[in-house]
Amino acid sequence: MTAPTTLAETWASAQADAQIDPRATPAIQAKRDFMAGALQCLLLQQRGATRDQLMAECMGFARTIGTPAERAA
Repeated sequence: MTAPTTLAETWASAQADAQIDPRATPAIQAKRDFMAGALQCLLLQQRGATRDQLMAECMGFARTIGTPAERAA
C-alpha cells in the first residue's frame, strides 16, 4: 500500500485503524482526533505536500460543512 498523499486519503486510512476508547470523554476523544490530524498533516508535508495543497483541501472541506454534500460523504 502506498502512503496517503492527501488529507482525504489519510482520513480513509485512519478510519480503517480507528480505535475509539469508550472511557474517553467526547472532549478527550476530540483532542486525540485533532492531534492525530495535525500529525498526519505534518507527515504529508514531509512527503512533499505543499502548504497551499493542504490549505486548498481543508478549505474545500470547510465549504461543505452543513451541506447535503457533507452528509453524503
